[in-house]
Amino acid sequence: MGQGIKKTIDHYFFLVNTKKRNEELEGEINILRSKVLSQDEILYENKRFQDELKLKAKEKETLLAARVVAHDVSPEFLGLRIDRGTKDGVQIGMGVIHTSGVVGRVQKVTPYYSDVLTLADPSSNIDVIIQRSRARGILSGQSKQLSCKLKYIDRLDDVVLNDILVSTDFGHIFPKGLFVGTVTAVIPNSNGILQTIAVKSAIDIYRIEEVFLVFPPKQSEKTSY
Repeated sequence: MGQGIKKTIDHYFFLVNTKKRNEELEGEINILRSKVLSQDEILYENKRFQDELKLKAKEKETLLAARVVAHDVSPEFLGLRIDRGTKDGVQIGMGVIHTSGVVGRVQKVTPYYSDVLTLADPSSNIDVIIQRSRARGILSGQSKQLSCKLKYIDRLDDVVLNDILVSTDFGHIFPKGLFVGTVTAVIPNSNGILQTIAVKSAIDIYRIEEVFLVFPPKQSEKTSY
């Protein structure tokens, strides 16, 4: 009986020690997991900065980096709020871009922040070209959706699924040739002169954290090309 009690006590302490060790190991695993996540975030940040540097080096226009501080995705307004304002030289109508492509235009400015109307908003209108066929149209958002539509494309214009849309230099709002979106549907209209074209935008307004404001070139540079 004494031997049995001793074995029971030894087993109990073994289980207690095992549980304690498991808790210690779980704590160590959580610490390591946090470190890995931190390293991943640093690598992700570095990649974003590299993409931003490449974009800045590529464009002729002056670019000003800004952070997205809020998202507004109400049915009435699909926009972003950024941490740059009039104190930074921001003006209404300026183009806003991302390393992934065109974002939208500045709609409202205060000294310390600006509101951006994204290309997914129904009231947005952005001049674009289909890269392959050079057909030109206006891209707008669609009500209560995060997709876009390409307007004013003649039914005889050459547009097919997966065609790429890029920005023009109309008004010097956006750098020419930036990715805007991809054609996801082409619906011919036999009774009219225009096609119905659906487009997936280049950016996901829920995910972007940094953007660039596009300062238009000086007048002398505008007239040189």
